[in-house]
Amino acid sequence: MFYFFLNNEFIQAIPIVVLFSSLYAIQFFTKQPQLLYAKKTKLLSVISFLFIVANIITNIPGPRSLELKEKREKSVAKGHGSVCGVFIKKALGSNLIDVDGNIFIDFAGGIGTMNVGHSHPKVIQAMENQLHQYTHPCFTVAPYEPYVELAEKLSNKVPIKDHCKSVFFNSGAEAVENAIKISKVYTGRTDILVFSHAYHGRTQMTMSMTYKEDPYKKGFGPFIDNVHRVEFPIKKFDAESLNIDPKKIACLVIEPVAGEGGFIPVGENAMREIRDFCDLHDITLIADEVQTGFGRTGTLFAMEQFGVEPDLFTVAKSIAGGLPLSGVVGRSKIMDAAHIGGIGGTFGGNPISCAAALAVLEIMDDEKLPQRAIEIGSKIVSVINQLKKEVRYIKSIRGLGAMQGIEIVDENGDPDKDRVLKIHQHALQNGLVMITAGTFGNVIRTLMPLTISNAELNQSLDILCDALKNS
Repeated sequence: MFYFFLNNEFIQAIPIVVLFSSLYAIQFFTKQPQLLYAKKTKLLSVISFLFIVANIITNIPGPRSLELKEKREKSVAKGHGSVCGVFIKKALGSNLIDVDGNIFIDFAGGIGTMNVGHSHPKVIQAMENQLHQYTHPCFTVAPYEPYVELAEKLSNKVPIKDHCKSVFFNSGAEAVENAIKISKVYTGRTDILVFSHAYHGRTQMTMSMTYKEDPYKKGFGPFIDNVHRVEFPIKKFDAESLNIDPKKIACLVIEPVAGEGGFIPVGENAMREIRDFCDLHDITLIADEVQTGFGRTGTLFAMEQFGVEPDLFTVAKSIAGGLPLSGVVGRSKIMDAAHIGGIGGTFGGNPISCAAALAVLEIMDDEKLPQRAIEIGSKIVSVINQLKKEVRYIKSIRGLGAMQGIEIVDENGDPDKDRVLKIHQHALQNGLVMITAGTFGNVIRTLMPLTISNAELNQSLDILCDALKNS
Protein backbone atom coordinates (compact mmCIF):
# COMPACT_ATOMS: atom_id res chain seq x y z
CA MET A 1 0.00 0.00 0.00
CA PHE A 2 2.78 2.41 0.97
CA TYR A 3 4.67 1.52 -2.22
CA PHE A 4 1.52 2.15 -4.25
CA PHE A 5 1.02 5.50 -2.53
CA LEU A 6 4.54 6.67 -3.35
CA ASN A 7 4.34 5.53 -6.94
CA ASN A 8 0.83 6.62 -7.79
CA GLU A 9 1.08 9.24 -10.56
CA PHE A 10 -1.90 11.19 -9.24
CA ILE A 11 -0.41 11.41 -5.75
CA GLN A 12 2.98 12.40 -7.14
CA ALA A 13 1.41 15.18 -9.16
CA ILE A 14 -0.18 16.88 -6.15
CA PRO A 15 2.99 18.72 -4.98
CA ILE A 16 3.62 19.89 -8.53
CA VAL A 17 0.06 21.14 -8.90
CA VAL A 18 0.32 22.96 -5.59
CA LEU A 19 3.67 24.44 -6.62
CA PHE A 20 2.37 25.73 -9.93
CA SER A 21 -0.78 27.05 -8.33
CA SER A 22 1.34 28.92 -5.80
CA LEU A 23 3.53 30.23 -8.58
CA TYR A 24 0.66 31.72 -10.52
CA ALA A 25 -0.99 33.01 -7.35
CA ILE A 26 2.19 34.89 -6.46
CA GLN A 27 2.40 36.14 -10.03
CA PHE A 28 -1.17 37.42 -9.87
CA PHE A 29 -0.98 39.12 -6.52
CA THR A 30 2.53 40.55 -6.82
CA LYS A 31 2.28 41.35 -10.52
CA GLN A 32 5.85 40.15 -11.03
CA PRO A 33 6.06 39.28 -14.74
CA GLN A 34 9.35 37.42 -14.42
CA LEU A 35 7.48 34.48 -12.86
CA LEU A 36 6.11 33.78 -16.32
CA TYR A 37 9.51 32.38 -17.23
CA ALA A 38 9.02 29.37 -15.07
CA LYS A 39 6.17 27.85 -17.00
CA LYS A 40 8.30 26.07 -19.56
CA THR A 41 11.10 24.97 -17.28
CA LYS A 42 11.73 21.80 -15.33
CA LEU A 43 10.58 21.49 -11.74
CA LEU A 44 14.00 22.46 -10.40
CA SER A 45 13.91 25.70 -12.31
CA VAL A 46 10.41 26.40 -11.09
CA ILE A 47 11.54 25.94 -7.50
CA SER A 48 14.50 28.24 -8.11
CA PHE A 49 12.26 30.98 -9.38
CA LEU A 50 9.69 30.56 -6.67
CA PHE A 51 12.29 31.06 -3.98
CA ILE A 52 14.80 33.02 -6.07
CA VAL A 53 18.01 34.08 -4.44
CA ALA A 54 21.55 34.60 -5.61
CA ASN A 55 23.26 31.41 -4.52
CA ILE A 56 27.01 30.82 -4.69
CA ILE A 57 28.06 27.21 -4.06
CA THR A 58 31.65 27.16 -5.41
CA ASN A 59 34.63 29.42 -5.60
CA ILE A 60 34.22 32.06 -8.31
CA PRO A 61 35.08 31.12 -10.96
CA GLY A 62 34.11 27.49 -10.28
CA PRO A 63 36.00 24.40 -11.52
CA ARG A 64 33.99 23.95 -14.72
CA SER A 65 34.31 27.66 -15.56
CA LEU A 66 38.06 27.37 -15.06
CA GLU A 67 38.16 24.43 -17.48
CA LEU A 68 36.27 26.45 -20.08
CA LYS A 69 38.52 29.45 -19.45
CA GLU A 70 41.52 27.31 -20.36
CA LYS A 71 39.79 26.17 -23.55
CA ARG A 72 38.85 29.74 -24.37
CA GLU A 73 42.44 30.94 -24.04
CA LYS A 74 43.49 28.37 -26.62
CA SER A 75 40.70 29.04 -29.11
CA VAL A 76 39.27 32.56 -28.76
CA ALA A 77 41.12 35.70 -29.86
CA LYS A 78 42.60 37.51 -26.88
CA GLY A 79 41.20 40.89 -27.92
CA HIS A 80 37.61 39.84 -27.16
CA GLY A 81 37.59 40.26 -23.41
CA SER A 82 35.07 39.14 -20.77
CA VAL A 83 34.20 40.84 -17.50
CA CYS A 84 33.24 38.06 -15.12
CA GLY A 85 35.14 34.88 -15.94
CA VAL A 86 32.15 32.62 -15.20
CA PHE A 87 30.55 30.65 -18.01
CA ILE A 88 26.78 30.64 -18.21
CA LYS A 89 24.69 27.52 -18.73
CA LYS A 90 21.20 28.99 -18.37
CA ALA A 91 19.64 32.42 -18.09
CA LEU A 92 16.08 33.08 -16.99
CA GLY A 93 14.43 36.38 -16.07
CA SER A 94 16.99 38.34 -14.08
CA ASN A 95 19.21 35.40 -13.28
CA LEU A 96 22.31 33.81 -14.71
CA ILE A 97 23.12 30.22 -13.77
CA ASP A 98 26.69 29.18 -14.48
CA VAL A 99 28.12 25.81 -15.45
CA ASP A 100 28.98 25.12 -11.82
CA GLY A 101 25.43 25.71 -10.56
CA ASN A 102 25.99 29.17 -9.09
CA ILE A 103 23.04 31.56 -9.41
CA PHE A 104 23.71 35.25 -10.04
CA ILE A 105 21.41 38.24 -10.25
CA ASP A 106 22.14 40.03 -13.50
CA PHE A 107 22.74 43.78 -13.19
CA ALA A 108 24.45 43.95 -16.60
CA GLY A 109 21.65 42.63 -18.79
CA GLY A 110 23.95 41.71 -21.67
CA ILE A 111 25.17 45.34 -21.69
CA GLY A 112 21.61 46.57 -21.87
CA THR A 113 20.19 44.02 -24.32
CA MET A 114 17.88 42.18 -21.92
CA ASN A 115 15.29 44.77 -20.87
CA VAL A 116 12.53 42.13 -21.17
CA GLY A 117 14.62 39.60 -19.25
CA HIS A 118 16.38 36.43 -20.28
CA SER A 119 14.36 33.78 -22.11
CA HIS A 120 11.05 35.59 -21.98
CA PRO A 121 8.45 33.02 -23.12
CA LYS A 122 6.80 35.45 -25.57
CA VAL A 123 10.13 36.12 -27.26
CA ILE A 124 10.98 32.42 -27.39
CA GLN A 125 7.54 31.58 -28.79
CA ALA A 126 7.85 34.27 -31.47
CA MET A 127 11.27 32.93 -32.45
CA GLU A 128 10.00 29.34 -32.57
CA ASN A 129 7.01 30.28 -34.70
CA GLN A 130 9.19 32.13 -37.18
CA LEU A 131 11.84 29.40 -37.19
CA HIS A 132 9.32 26.94 -38.58
CA GLN A 133 8.40 29.31 -41.44
CA TYR A 134 11.80 30.40 -42.80
CA THR A 135 15.11 31.52 -41.36
CA HIS A 136 16.69 33.87 -43.87
CA PRO A 137 15.50 34.48 -47.45
CA CYS A 138 17.33 37.85 -47.14
CA PHE A 139 15.20 40.98 -47.30
CA THR A 140 17.37 42.32 -50.15
CA VAL A 141 16.45 39.29 -52.28
CA ALA A 142 13.03 38.07 -51.18
CA PRO A 143 11.33 40.38 -48.65
CA TYR A 144 9.07 39.16 -45.85
CA GLU A 145 6.30 40.44 -43.59
CA PRO A 146 8.00 40.55 -40.14
CA TYR A 147 10.46 43.17 -41.41
CA VAL A 148 7.67 45.34 -42.81
CA GLU A 149 5.48 44.90 -39.73
CA LEU A 150 8.32 45.88 -37.40
CA ALA A 151 9.21 48.88 -39.58
CA GLU A 152 5.60 50.06 -39.45
CA LYS A 153 5.29 49.66 -35.67
CA LEU A 154 8.59 51.35 -34.85
CA SER A 155 7.86 54.19 -37.26
CA ASN A 156 4.62 54.83 -35.39
CA LYS A 157 6.20 54.57 -31.94
CA VAL A 158 9.14 56.98 -32.23
CA PRO A 159 8.32 60.44 -30.82
CA ILE A 160 8.39 62.24 -34.18
CA LYS A 161 5.21 63.87 -35.49
CA ASP A 162 6.14 63.58 -39.17
CA HIS A 163 5.64 60.38 -41.14
CA CYS A 164 8.56 58.03 -40.43
CA LYS A 165 10.25 55.04 -42.02
CA SER A 166 12.65 52.37 -40.75
CA VAL A 167 15.52 50.21 -41.98
CA PHE A 168 17.24 47.35 -40.12
CA PHE A 169 20.78 46.09 -39.60
CA ASN A 170 22.58 43.91 -37.05
CA SER A 171 24.53 46.01 -34.54
CA GLY A 172 24.35 49.43 -32.96
CA ALA A 173 27.50 50.52 -34.79
CA GLU A 174 25.93 49.55 -38.12
CA ALA A 175 22.84 51.59 -37.27
CA VAL A 176 24.90 54.68 -36.39
CA GLU A 177 27.04 54.34 -39.49
CA ASN A 178 24.02 54.02 -41.78
CA ALA A 179 22.25 56.96 -40.11
CA ILE A 180 25.32 59.03 -40.99
CA LYS A 181 25.31 57.76 -44.58
CA ILE A 182 21.66 58.72 -44.92
CA SER A 183 22.34 62.16 -43.42
CA LYS A 184 25.23 62.82 -45.78
CA VAL A 185 23.14 62.05 -48.84
CA TYR A 186 20.20 64.07 -47.54
CA THR A 187 22.22 67.19 -46.69
CA GLY A 188 24.92 66.92 -49.34
CA ARG A 189 27.48 67.55 -46.60
CA THR A 190 30.39 65.53 -45.24
CA ASP A 191 31.18 66.39 -41.62
CA ILE A 192 29.92 64.88 -38.34
CA LEU A 193 29.52 66.52 -34.95
CA VAL A 194 29.79 64.39 -31.78
CA PHE A 195 30.50 64.90 -28.07
CA SER A 196 33.23 64.05 -25.62
CA HIS A 197 32.57 60.93 -23.52
CA ALA A 198 30.45 59.50 -26.35
CA TYR A 199 30.41 55.88 -27.43
CA HIS A 200 28.98 55.01 -30.85
CA GLY A 201 30.66 51.74 -31.85
CA ARG A 202 33.83 50.00 -33.00
CA THR A 203 33.75 50.17 -36.80
CA GLN A 204 36.24 52.56 -38.38
CA MET A 205 33.59 55.26 -38.71
CA THR A 206 32.09 54.83 -35.25
CA MET A 207 35.50 54.44 -33.59
CA SER A 208 36.31 57.87 -34.99
CA MET A 209 33.20 59.13 -33.18
CA THR A 210 33.83 57.22 -29.94
CA TYR A 211 35.70 59.21 -27.30
CA LYS A 212 37.43 56.65 -25.09
CA GLU A 213 40.85 55.73 -26.41
CA ASP A 214 41.67 52.66 -24.30
CA PRO A 215 40.50 50.01 -25.10
CA TYR A 216 38.23 51.00 -27.99
CA LYS A 217 40.59 52.96 -30.26
CA LYS A 218 44.07 52.07 -29.04
CA GLY A 219 46.31 51.12 -31.97
CA PHE A 220 43.52 51.21 -34.57
CA GLY A 221 44.12 54.62 -36.14
CA PRO A 222 44.32 56.72 -38.20
CA PHE A 223 40.72 57.74 -37.86
CA ILE A 224 38.32 59.64 -40.09
CA ASP A 225 39.19 63.33 -40.02
CA ASN A 226 35.75 64.84 -40.73
CA VAL A 227 34.52 64.06 -37.21
CA HIS A 228 34.41 67.10 -34.91
CA ARG A 229 34.03 66.83 -31.16
CA VAL A 230 32.32 69.14 -28.71
CA GLU A 231 32.92 69.08 -24.97
CA PHE A 232 30.06 67.52 -23.04
CA PRO A 233 28.22 69.01 -21.27
CA ILE A 234 28.59 72.28 -23.13
CA LYS A 235 27.58 75.62 -21.60
CA LYS A 236 26.94 77.45 -24.84
CA PHE A 237 25.99 75.81 -28.10
CA ASP A 238 26.40 77.99 -31.18
CA ALA A 239 28.56 78.13 -34.27
CA GLU A 240 30.86 80.82 -32.90
CA SER A 241 31.75 78.95 -29.71
CA LEU A 242 32.18 75.67 -31.62
CA ASN A 243 34.61 77.14 -34.14
CA ILE A 244 33.17 74.90 -36.87
CA ASP A 245 31.60 75.94 -40.17
CA PRO A 246 28.04 74.61 -39.71
CA LYS A 247 27.51 74.51 -43.50
CA LYS A 248 29.84 71.50 -43.61
CA ILE A 249 28.03 69.50 -40.92
CA ALA A 250 25.72 66.76 -42.18
CA CYS A 251 24.61 65.50 -38.77
CA LEU A 252 24.97 65.87 -35.04
CA VAL A 253 24.90 62.57 -33.12
CA ILE A 254 24.12 62.50 -29.42
CA GLU A 255 23.25 59.93 -26.75
CA PRO A 256 20.41 61.23 -24.52
CA VAL A 257 22.36 59.61 -21.69
CA ALA A 258 26.06 59.14 -22.34
CA GLY A 259 26.36 55.39 -21.78
CA GLU A 260 29.94 54.21 -21.87
CA GLY A 261 30.93 57.78 -20.97
CA GLY A 262 29.55 57.31 -17.46
CA PHE A 263 25.73 57.47 -17.59
CA ILE A 264 25.59 61.25 -17.90
CA PRO A 265 22.15 62.57 -18.91
CA VAL A 266 21.87 65.53 -21.24
CA GLY A 267 20.09 68.45 -19.62
CA GLU A 268 16.71 69.41 -21.07
CA ASN A 269 17.84 72.97 -21.83
CA ALA A 270 21.01 71.69 -23.50
CA MET A 271 19.01 69.32 -25.69
CA ARG A 272 16.71 72.17 -26.76
CA GLU A 273 19.74 74.30 -27.64
CA ILE A 274 21.11 71.45 -29.72
CA ARG A 275 17.78 71.11 -31.55
CA ASP A 276 17.68 74.87 -32.21
CA PHE A 277 21.27 74.81 -33.50
CA CYS A 278 20.46 71.96 -35.89
CA ASP A 279 17.31 73.72 -37.13
CA LEU A 280 19.19 76.97 -37.69
CA HIS A 281 21.88 75.31 -39.80
CA ASP A 282 19.85 72.50 -41.44
CA ILE A 283 21.80 69.78 -39.65
CA THR A 284 20.29 66.33 -39.14
CA LEU A 285 19.89 65.56 -35.43
CA ILE A 286 20.50 61.86 -34.70
CA ALA A 287 19.55 60.47 -31.29
CA ASP A 288 21.70 57.43 -30.56
CA GLU A 289 19.28 55.38 -28.45
CA VAL A 290 21.10 52.09 -28.83
CA GLN A 291 21.43 51.78 -25.04
CA THR A 292 18.73 54.17 -23.80
CA GLY A 293 15.90 52.78 -25.91
CA PHE A 294 13.11 50.31 -25.17
CA GLY A 295 12.00 51.36 -21.74
CA ARG A 296 15.35 51.62 -19.99
CA THR A 297 15.02 55.28 -18.95
CA GLY A 298 11.33 55.30 -18.02
CA THR A 299 9.90 55.96 -21.47
CA LEU A 300 10.10 53.80 -24.58
CA PHE A 301 12.67 56.26 -25.94
CA ALA A 302 14.69 58.61 -23.72
CA MET A 303 14.11 61.55 -26.09
CA GLU A 304 10.47 61.61 -25.01
CA GLN A 305 11.64 63.12 -21.71
CA PHE A 306 13.31 66.14 -23.33
CA GLY A 307 10.40 67.47 -25.34
CA VAL A 308 12.67 67.49 -28.39
CA GLU A 309 12.16 65.61 -31.67
CA PRO A 310 15.30 64.29 -33.36
CA ASP A 311 15.29 63.66 -37.08
CA LEU A 312 16.61 60.10 -36.83
CA PHE A 313 16.85 57.45 -34.12
CA THR A 314 19.40 54.66 -33.98
CA VAL A 315 18.20 51.60 -32.05
CA ALA A 316 19.68 48.22 -31.13
CA LYS A 317 20.51 46.28 -27.92
CA SER A 318 17.13 45.53 -26.26
CA ILE A 319 15.09 45.82 -29.45
CA ALA A 320 14.97 42.04 -29.99
CA GLY A 321 15.34 40.43 -26.58
CA GLY A 322 18.99 39.52 -27.04
CA LEU A 323 19.02 38.71 -30.77
CA PRO A 324 21.20 40.74 -33.15
CA LEU A 325 19.09 43.52 -34.62
CA SER A 326 19.48 47.26 -35.04
CA GLY A 327 17.76 49.98 -36.96
CA VAL A 328 17.49 53.56 -38.10
CA VAL A 329 14.06 55.15 -37.74
CA GLY A 330 13.15 58.69 -38.67
CA ARG A 331 11.56 61.27 -40.92
CA SER A 332 10.61 59.77 -44.28
CA LYS A 333 12.01 62.66 -46.30
CA ILE A 334 15.44 61.98 -44.77
CA MET A 335 15.21 58.18 -44.72
CA ASP A 336 14.34 58.10 -48.43
CA ALA A 337 17.38 60.16 -49.43
CA ALA A 338 19.69 57.16 -49.95
CA HIS A 339 19.54 55.50 -53.38
CA ILE A 340 18.28 51.93 -53.78
CA GLY A 341 21.05 49.54 -52.77
CA GLY A 342 22.92 52.27 -50.90
CA ILE A 343 21.91 50.92 -47.50
CA GLY A 344 21.20 47.38 -46.33
CA GLY A 345 23.20 44.22 -45.73
CA THR A 346 22.91 40.47 -46.07
CA PHE A 347 21.70 39.75 -42.57
CA GLY A 348 20.02 43.07 -41.79
CA GLY A 349 16.51 42.58 -40.43
CA ASN A 350 16.76 38.82 -40.09
CA PRO A 351 13.17 37.48 -39.82
CA ILE A 352 13.76 35.65 -36.52
CA SER A 353 15.17 38.81 -34.98
CA CYS A 354 12.25 40.84 -36.36
CA ALA A 355 9.77 38.36 -34.88
CA ALA A 356 11.52 38.65 -31.51
CA ALA A 357 11.41 42.46 -31.74
CA LEU A 358 7.67 42.42 -32.39
CA ALA A 359 7.27 40.34 -29.23
CA VAL A 360 9.45 42.81 -27.30
CA LEU A 361 7.21 45.73 -28.30
CA GLU A 362 4.18 43.76 -27.12
CA ILE A 363 5.87 42.95 -23.80
CA MET A 364 6.80 46.60 -23.28
CA ASP A 365 3.12 47.53 -23.43
CA ASP A 366 1.62 44.51 -21.67
CA GLU A 367 4.02 44.50 -18.72
CA LYS A 368 4.43 48.30 -18.56
CA LEU A 369 8.20 48.00 -18.45
CA PRO A 370 8.98 51.72 -18.97
CA GLN A 371 6.95 52.46 -15.83
CA ARG A 372 8.74 49.63 -14.06
CA ALA A 373 12.05 51.28 -15.01
CA ILE A 374 11.02 54.39 -13.07
CA GLU A 375 10.22 52.28 -9.99
CA ILE A 376 13.56 50.46 -10.21
CA GLY A 377 15.51 53.68 -10.70
CA SER A 378 13.80 55.41 -7.78
CA LYS A 379 14.65 52.49 -5.50
CA ILE A 380 18.31 52.46 -6.58
CA VAL A 381 18.71 56.22 -6.17
CA SER A 382 17.10 56.15 -2.73
CA VAL A 383 19.33 53.32 -1.48
CA ILE A 384 22.57 54.75 -2.87
CA ASN A 385 21.87 58.30 -1.67
CA GLN A 386 21.30 56.90 1.83
CA LEU A 387 24.52 54.88 1.64
CA LYS A 388 26.39 57.91 0.31
CA LYS A 389 26.10 59.45 3.78
CA GLU A 390 28.44 56.81 5.21
CA VAL A 391 30.55 55.76 2.20
CA ARG A 392 32.79 58.73 1.44
CA TYR A 393 34.00 57.64 -1.98
CA ILE A 394 30.52 57.59 -3.58
CA LYS A 395 30.58 60.94 -5.34
CA SER A 396 27.20 60.83 -7.05
CA ILE A 397 24.47 58.75 -8.62
CA ARG A 398 22.99 59.98 -11.90
CA GLY A 399 20.90 58.79 -14.80
CA LEU A 400 17.35 58.32 -16.02
CA GLY A 401 14.98 55.57 -14.91
CA ALA A 402 16.72 52.23 -14.46
CA MET A 403 19.85 53.55 -16.18
CA GLN A 404 21.82 54.78 -13.18
CA GLY A 405 25.55 55.34 -12.77
CA ILE A 406 27.34 55.37 -9.40
CA GLU A 407 30.49 57.49 -9.59
CA ILE A 408 33.41 56.37 -7.39
CA VAL A 409 36.31 58.67 -6.47
CA ASP A 410 39.38 58.51 -4.21
CA GLU A 411 40.19 60.68 -1.19
CA ASN A 412 41.29 63.49 -3.53
CA GLY A 413 38.05 63.38 -5.51
CA ASP A 414 39.74 61.80 -8.54
CA PRO A 415 38.27 58.86 -10.48
CA ASP A 416 39.07 55.61 -8.68
CA LYS A 417 39.01 52.79 -11.21
CA ASP A 418 40.91 50.40 -8.93
CA ARG A 419 38.28 50.60 -6.21
CA VAL A 420 35.52 50.04 -8.76
CA LEU A 421 37.23 46.83 -9.87
CA LYS A 422 37.37 45.69 -6.23
CA ILE A 423 33.67 46.50 -5.79
CA HIS A 424 32.87 44.55 -8.93
CA GLN A 425 34.79 41.49 -7.72
CA HIS A 426 33.24 41.63 -4.24
CA ALA A 427 29.77 41.75 -5.74
CA LEU A 428 30.52 38.90 -8.17
CA GLN A 429 31.76 36.66 -5.36
CA ASN A 430 28.41 37.20 -3.64
CA GLY A 431 26.18 36.60 -6.62
CA LEU A 432 25.78 39.93 -8.44
CA VAL A 433 26.97 40.40 -12.02
CA MET A 434 27.51 44.02 -12.96
CA ILE A 435 29.63 46.13 -15.30
CA THR A 436 31.37 49.47 -15.18
CA ALA A 437 31.46 52.55 -17.37
CA GLY A 438 32.96 56.00 -17.59
CA THR A 439 35.79 57.53 -19.55
CA PHE A 440 37.99 56.86 -16.51
CA GLY A 441 36.41 53.49 -15.63
CA ASN A 442 35.09 54.72 -12.28
CA VAL A 443 31.32 54.36 -12.72
CA ILE A 444 29.19 51.36 -11.72
CA ARG A 445 26.20 51.13 -14.04
CA THR A 446 22.83 49.44 -13.65
CA LEU A 447 21.37 47.62 -16.64
CA MET A 448 19.33 44.85 -15.02
CA PRO A 449 16.30 43.36 -16.80
CA LEU A 450 13.26 45.54 -16.22
CA THR A 451 11.36 42.38 -15.29
CA ILE A 452 13.39 42.02 -12.10
CA SER A 453 11.23 41.29 -9.06
CA ASN A 454 11.23 43.46 -5.95
CA ALA A 455 12.78 40.58 -4.00
CA GLU A 456 15.60 40.22 -6.52
CA LEU A 457 16.12 43.98 -6.67
CA ASN A 458 16.32 44.21 -2.89
CA GLN A 459 18.80 41.34 -2.67
CA SER A 460 20.96 42.74 -5.46
CA LEU A 461 21.07 46.15 -3.75
CA ASP A 462 22.03 44.45 -0.47
CA ILE A 463 24.93 42.77 -2.27
CA LEU A 464 25.93 46.00 -4.00
CA CYS A 465 25.81 48.03 -0.79
CA ASP A 466 27.90 45.43 1.00
CA ALA A 467 30.45 45.61 -1.81
CA LEU A 468 30.48 49.41 -1.66
CA LYS A 469 31.02 49.39 2.09
CA ASN A 470 33.69 46.68 2.16
CA SER A 471 35.88 47.22 -0.91
